[in-house]
Amino acid sequence: MVNFSKTFSVRTKYGAMATVVFASIYVVGAYISRARKMSKEEDQGPQLTRSMSIAVLHGGQLALQRLFEYHEARADKSAVEVAECELKTHLAEQHPDYKKLQSVIGKLEMSGKEAQAVEILKNATAKARNEGRNHEAYEYEMLLVEMLIYKGDFKEALGRECLKHVEISDARRPLFKAIIHIILECNENEGTKYWREFNDLKEEFQSRPCKKESMEECQLHKLSTNFNEFKKVVHMLKKDIIEAQAKRNKK
Repeated sequence: MVNFSKTFSVRTKYGAMATVVFASIYVVGAYISRARKMSKEEDQGPQLTRSMSIAVLHGGQLALQRLFEYHEARADKSAVEVAECELKTHLAEQHPDYKKLQSVIGKLEMSGKEAQAVEILKNATAKARNEGRNHEAYEYEMLLVEMLIYKGDFKEALGRECLKHVEISDARRPLFKAIIHIILECNENEGTKYWREFNDLKEEFQSRPCKKESMEECQLHKLSTNFNEFKKVVHMLKKDIIEAQAKRNKK
């Protein structure tokens, strides 16, 4: 991996803040109400939990995309049940569609198949790296880090190769590091540092909400750009991960 930066250079571009008011109200309302009162909901299929938390922390179009996927999953449970096969199919393509892979990751989290996804992504990352397909290996490993976080394997996620490449302007790297450090509660200064880096990188590609945009969109922006609000969502994410682990252990 010595020549990694020479063979692969990426500046991950994120779109502008979502402009669909209904979706913004739904997302912000869900997280603000949960922040005020973290009530336990009944298990009625896919829940607005871990993958939605990551999307909200990320901000912008990913949050909107996850919201639509969540509604799709609530309406049609088969959409999440076939996600594992869908992941394998996309990984086998000669030119993988990374947006589609990101979508499948959300569905796998909703279906509780983190462990299966982790093994599939580990194999795909190793295979791509051995074949010299550094771009694909990097993207697969970023998805792997996200799934490891959902699974609760925080230290393993933190040690993955893709999070070490500071030469790549990718906001996911400091975002995932900030989330992990806050969850582990071992060094809040590190969490703050990576949160700042995440916002600096995000600002390069994503415009701030303009005056014409709704208050809900400004609140969605605030959830990722205000550290205290960011921590609240991370703590909700941690709670959801612990609850998911407890459910798995009961099976």
